[in-house]
Order: sequence, then C-alpha cells, then structure tokens
Amino acid sequence: MTDPNTQPDARERLLQAGIEIFAENGFNATTTRMLADKAQVNLSAIPYYFRSKEGLYHATVGHIADVLAAHLAPFLERLQTEAAKGFAPATARLLLQEGLSTMVSVMCGDPGTMRFSQIILREQMAPTAAFDLIYPKVMERILSAFTTLIATITGEADARQCSLQAILLVGQVMVFRAGRATVVRRTGMEGYTAREIAEIQALVVSRAMAALDFMAARQA
Repeated sequence: MTDPNTQPDARERLLQAGIEIFAENGFNATTTRMLADKAQVNLSAIPYYFRSKEGLYHATVGHIADVLAAHLAPFLERLQTEAAKGFAPATARLLLQEGLSTMVSVMCGDPGTMRFSQIILREQMAPTAAFDLIYPKVMERILSAFTTLIATITGEADARQCSLQAILLVGQVMVFRAGRATVVRRTGMEGYTAREIAEIQALVVSRAMAALDFMAARQA
C-alpha cells in the first residue's frame, strides 16, 4: 500500500491545506491535525516535509510570496525597462495605472488569491517571522515601484511623502479585498465579476490620478 506521505503531491496538498486553514484560523488556533486532515495525509507528513507546524506556515507564506511576485513580475519588469530609459511623467502615469490595475486584478479578481489576503492581513496586524518572507518579495517591491512613479509624476522630492502616498494607493486596492463583505452589502456587487473588477480598477486609478495631480500642483 502506498504511503500517502510519500505521494508526489503530498507536499503540495499540505501547502494548499496551509493556505486554507491558516487563513481561516490563524497560526495559533490551527492544529497539525486540522492540516493533516485537510491535506489527507498522516500527521507524520508535516515533520517529514516541513519539520513542524511553524515550518509549514513559513512554507505557506513563502509560497504566497512567490505566487504574488510572479503575478507582479511583468509590471515590475516593464517599469525597470522604462526606468533605464529615464521615463517621462506621462509614461510614469501610464505605468502607475497599469500597476494599480494589476493589483486589483490579482487581489480582487483572482479566486486563488482570496485566502492569500487573509494571511497577509494577519501578518500586517500581528507580524511573525514569516513577515520577512513576504515583505521583500511583494510589498517592498510594489511600494518601491509606486514611490518612484509618484516622485516622477508629481515632482515631489520628499521620499517619505512619496512612500506614504504609495501606501495609501495600495490601501485603496486592499480595502476592496479586506472589505469585500461590506462592498457587496453596500453596493449590491457580487464580489467580484469581471465587470465589477473593471469598475474597481477605473475607480482606483481615477482616485489615484486625482491625488497625484493635487500633489503635483503643490510643487508648482
């Protein structure tokens, strides 16, 4: 009889179980029994592949970081290419709009990332050692990109102000993910169809451009 712990997909099943169970319960309230049952493996599979529950949690967060980084890679690569040319404010505006639209699509329009946001939000509110696995790969990269674009668009020389504005822009996207239940209840959205995603993208982009136009006007 084949040992379920050594089946080729046992490790992957544990990662997927980690995404679901840690998102629902958080790290402390999650038990190894919950994880093993969800993955349909023996309890011994967790130490076999990950050493411990903490090891599985770190692997889960690392997996989330890798998936999100892959989604953002095309935008970040285009940014790097344009930056090497010394992009103009008009180009920076288009890139920022693309970046924001990509974030909405990834965080709100991809069912596979729904659980991701729950784990990310837990790490934001009560960071663990796993926060260092996701911040450099995802948050630092997108915030650095947005900060650079904001400085180019507005002419703002204060890097701190540009960083704060970048955080605000990311927050506008995340509220539609974290506050999905409220959005659905208040607006009647389904949470979210392709048409609703396009509506959110247009709203986020328009509000961002208005805020940056205001910043730019202060520099004039």
